[in-house]
Amino acid sequence: MSSLSPLPPSSSASHNLQAINELELRVAERTAELISVNRQLQSQLNERQRTQEELRFSQARFARILDIADDAIISTNGFQSITLFNQGAEKIFGYSAQEVIGQGLDLLLPQRFFHKHRQYVLDFGQSPNIARRMGERREIYGCRKDGTEFPAEASISKIDMGDEIFYTVILRDITERKQIERMKDEFISVVSHELRTPLTSIHGSLGMLTSGLLPTDSEQGKRLLQIATDSTERLVRLINDILDIERIESGKAKMEPEICNIVDLITQAVNVMQPLADKAGVKVSICPLSGQVLADCDRIVQTLTNLLSNAIKFSSAGSTVSLAAQQQGNEILLTVKDTGRGIPTDKLESIFERFQQVDSSDSRNHDGTGLGLAICKSIMQQHGGRIWAESTLGEGSTFYVTLPLFETFQNTDLEDPSNIPMIHNCYDPSINSQLSPNTEFLTKGRVSTQESEQQVMELLQRITYNQQKDSSDDNKANSSG
Repeated sequence: MSSLSPLPPSSSASHNLQAINELELRVAERTAELISVNRQLQSQLNERQRTQEELRFSQARFARILDIADDAIISTNGFQSITLFNQGAEKIFGYSAQEVIGQGLDLLLPQRFFHKHRQYVLDFGQSPNIARRMGERREIYGCRKDGTEFPAEASISKIDMGDEIFYTVILRDITERKQIERMKDEFISVVSHELRTPLTSIHGSLGMLTSGLLPTDSEQGKRLLQIATDSTERLVRLINDILDIERIESGKAKMEPEICNIVDLITQAVNVMQPLADKAGVKVSICPLSGQVLADCDRIVQTLTNLLSNAIKFSSAGSTVSLAAQQQGNEILLTVKDTGRGIPTDKLESIFERFQQVDSSDSRNHDGTGLGLAICKSIMQQHGGRIWAESTLGEGSTFYVTLPLFETFQNTDLEDPSNIPMIHNCYDPSINSQLSPNTEFLTKGRVSTQESEQQVMELLQRITYNQQKDSSDDNKANSSG
């Protein structure tokens, strides 16, 4: 039996080397595959991280948009339960998001609209449209937490998630818009009426005269001409007042501030209104104050003449209308007081609105346009001042106007503003005894010339000098005692 002879050493080493090489090759190939897979996984991981970062950024941006939106943005599920309630919705409805999340949408609706709204959402869910404006055929209303209702406009959209449909409603409170629309309609209606009334009188009067039925030099003809003239003047006043208040409120009528002396303002206003007061048999008394304001002098005089005009028109013959000025802290307070019929308490604020009067007959009986006080209010707002009224029925009314003080009567001995001397139209021994005999014009309630205005200032200076002299004499007497 023959035996197998072993391989030569050189052949065995060659075989082992070949096996090692093959193993290393497979390891290298596998390593390359693993590196490739690792790179792919790292790329996918990076992509997922970028996607997640973009998603977080998008969510944050969306949340920010929801937070800053003034409109209410509300989402519901298919059962109409609230799933999203932004800050705009919180402001409009008065609920916090925690209070409404999970609640039914009926919580935000007036009860009478519950059934209609549910049916509307169901119909919309079955329609092919993905968005729709609500309230196209009828007005819609929301209900606040306190139970008050408000008009609204809204749009609704949907997203189909397969097994469930989600809805989003964007809602806006249009209460202010409705008020503006109503005011605009009322304004047009009133202006149309106020324009039509004098135009009808003018047309009728001139029509009678041009027909030849009445001669122009007859009493009736003259009366018709007077009616036409009065109606024309009223028409001009109305148009001017409308243009005036529109310019002021729109900012087109720029205020031109300058240093105005209170005495000058009162003098000009009284001079303008004195003929009307004389015609009505009404006396005008004044209590001026030495002081200055930074204001548009013409506009302040316009305000005072409007107030004086109303006071005179509603005062009976023989009565007195007063215009006074006094300092209150850092303001000058101007008051116009009458003893007329008075104003009901519920009208004290509305009379400062356009075309608002105590009695609808006032525009006819007193030639008013219903815009005078609205103009005064706008002027005061432009000056940073205030205007308001107090009244007692049957006793009269007082209108108040404040203006920021620019420069006041300077007297270091008068620390209390109530001690600042003023010119009184009534007898006051403590003050009038210091006045010269030339002050009779003050008690007549009329300041008519520049000379008399200068006398007022001289009198004020004389009063101050006398008070300082008296104080000095008292100090000397005390020191000698």
